[in-house]
Amino acid sequence: MPRRSTYGFLLLLAACEARIAGAPREPGADVDAGADPSDAAGSGDAGMIAPWSTPAPVSVAATTTAIEDDVTLSSDTLEMFFAIDTGNAGKDLYYTARSSPTGTWTKPILLAFNSATQSDETPRLSADDRTLYYASGRAGNGTLDIYSVTRAVAGGTTWSAPSRLAGINTTTLTEKWYMPCGTNHYVMVQTQTATLADLVEGTVGSPPTPIGELNSAQNETGTFVTSDCLTIYFASNRSGTSMLYTSSRASLTAKFAPPTVVTDFMIPGGNGNEEDPWMSPDGRTFAFASDAAGTKDVYLSTR
Repeated sequence: MPRRSTYGFLLLLAACEARIAGAPREPGADVDAGADPSDAAGSGDAGMIAPWSTPAPVSVAATTTAIEDDVTLSSDTLEMFFAIDTGNAGKDLYYTARSSPTGTWTKPILLAFNSATQSDETPRLSADDRTLYYASGRAGNGTLDIYSVTRAVAGGTTWSAPSRLAGINTTTLTEKWYMPCGTNHYVMVQTQTATLADLVEGTVGSPPTPIGELNSAQNETGTFVTSDCLTIYFASNRSGTSMLYTSSRASLTAKFAPPTVVTDFMIPGGNGNEEDPWMSPDGRTFAFASDAAGTKDVYLSTR
């Protein structure tokens, strides 16, 4: 009898364990330690994201009567800053917004901190969307320098007076496309001669150094870098036509890999130049400028 009782108990225990193993997982229960969370739908894993959509012009920044470029968006993609070429005086910065990622853009407005007589261009936002960096000729030294304006909250429309950044600007070279990343790092474009622009990087408040492995004998411009400073997008006319390039590195102290051409945003039927790349933090919205339609316009692509 004792032997039979023990055997029956073991059968009952095995049945209970099998039932528990096959039961639905309770909400919030830990996943299998051997499972890869990136395999989950909607996890944001790059391999699971759909291809980029065909680039579409932004109607309010793609007119046939003006040159629109130098595009940047807020991190939620609801605000857009871009430049319109005003002719002899250079460029002015404009602002438009929308209520949702699929909403209609408002009529662009001229930003109040533009200079009345000098060019203002190449805007880039800080990670918290509260500081806007841009290039301006208002110093009166004949070149562009990096300035910043701030606002109290992301999405606000009241900006501080422009402030010229210390430590990075020169009186003889042009500085533009200032892009902050990491905790105290930045990349930007700086002219090395009157006709040659290079990608440079440095720490906040200190002069930059050229990124030799990315520069060519032609112009590099339109700098965009991810928040960790490890992946860069830029434009270069090294092939004879301005095209978008990208490169990555393993760490801030490592060199960038040889840049490769970005083919995702080539406009069907267009043979224009592409420049001024920007990508959202979630990697699902890409903005750039192209003259595929005749004059430079702002385009968006999503995935």
